[in-house]
Amino acid sequence: MKRVISTLLFVGLALTISLKAQSDKNAISAAAIGKTVPDFTLKDLNGQSYSLKNFRGRITVVAFISTQCPISNGYNERMRSIAEDYNKEKVAFLGINSNFNESPAEIKAHAGKNNLTFPILKDEGNKVADTFGALRTPEIFVIDTEGALRYHGRIDNSRDLRRVNRQDLREALNELLAGKTPTLSEGKAFGCPIKRLQNKKAENQAKNFEPKIGRIKPVDYNKFKDAEKGKVLVVNFWATYCGPCVVEFPEFVMIDQKYREKGVKIVAISADEIADIKPKVIPFIKEKKARFDVLVQETDDPQEMIDVVDKDWQGVLPATFVYDKQGNKILTRYGIIDREQLVGAIEKALKE
Repeated sequence: MKRVISTLLFVGLALTISLKAQSDKNAISAAAIGKTVPDFTLKDLNGQSYSLKNFRGRITVVAFISTQCPISNGYNERMRSIAEDYNKEKVAFLGINSNFNESPAEIKAHAGKNNLTFPILKDEGNKVADTFGALRTPEIFVIDTEGALRYHGRIDNSRDLRRVNRQDLREALNELLAGKTPTLSEGKAFGCPIKRLQNKKAENQAKNFEPKIGRIKPVDYNKFKDAEKGKVLVVNFWATYCGPCVVEFPEFVMIDQKYREKGVKIVAISADEIADIKPKVIPFIKEKKARFDVLVQETDDPQEMIDVVDKDWQGVLPATFVYDKQGNKILTRYGIIDREQLVGAIEKALKE
C-alpha cells in the first residue's frame, strides 16, 4: 500500500502546543494565591535537609522539575539563568523532583550534566507535589517573604525561545522585588505530568500493554464515522515516518485521558504500510501508551481516502478532523495541531 503523500509535511517542528493544566483526581487541593503555603522538609541530593520556613524573609521560587521530561529539560538553561540572576536579589530557587521513577542518583547526574547549581530536593511519595497541587514539570510556585503564594504557573509563554514574548516568572519576581503584587498571578503551566507513586501500578500495567491495531478501507470511513454519532469524534491521520506526527502524538494521548469519560472518542489512522504494523506502529503505540483506537488505512491509492475524508486535503500529514455529536465536521487542521484550538472545539461540541 502506498503511503499518503507526505512531501508536504508541515515543516514547523517547533511544538506550538500550549498545554492547559488539567485536574488530577489524586492531587490534594492546590495551594491558593495569597494564602500561606504549608511548610515542608525535604533532603537534597547530598542529604542536606531544607525546610520552606527557613526561607522566610526571602522570596522563594519552588520549581517542580524532571530529568526525563523533554519540556522540563528544554527549560534547564532558563531555570539555571533565573536562579543565578535572582540570587543576587536574595531570591531563593528550589527545584523539586516528585517523579517516583527518577532516582536520587539519576537526578544528581542530571543536575551535574546540565549545570543546575540550585538545590534540588527529592519528594519521595510526591507528598509535597500533592500539597501544592502540582501537576506538571516544569511548574512554578513563587512564595513571598511572608510565606504566601504570589505566583503559580509557567516560566514563560513558549518552550521555543524564538516564540517567547512574555517571561511570566521573571516579571512576577520583578514586581515582587519592587513591592508590587504580580500583575499576572497565574499562568497555566505546560509540561509532562508528574509521575505520582499512586500511578505506579498503572505504569507497570502500561509496560505490559499490547496494542491492537485495526485496519480501515476508504469505503468504510463514513460508516465508521457515523457509528460514533453521539460522541465528539477526533480523527488524527498520522504516520511513524512523519516527524510532526511523532511530535504531537503525545498530545492526543493526554487529551484522550482527560476527555475519554466525557464523551470524546479519539481515533488515530496511520498511513504506514501494512507491513510496518508490527515492526513500527505497534512499538510506537506501546511506547506512547496510547489507549485510543489506532487503525491503519488499507488502500492502494491514498487519494481514495482523501476524497472520502476531505477533498481539499492535499495529503499533508498530520491532519486532524473533529466531528460533533451529530457527525458534522467542525474543525479541520492540516499540519501540527494547535492544542488550544483543538480543546476549544472539543469543549464547545460537548456543550452543544
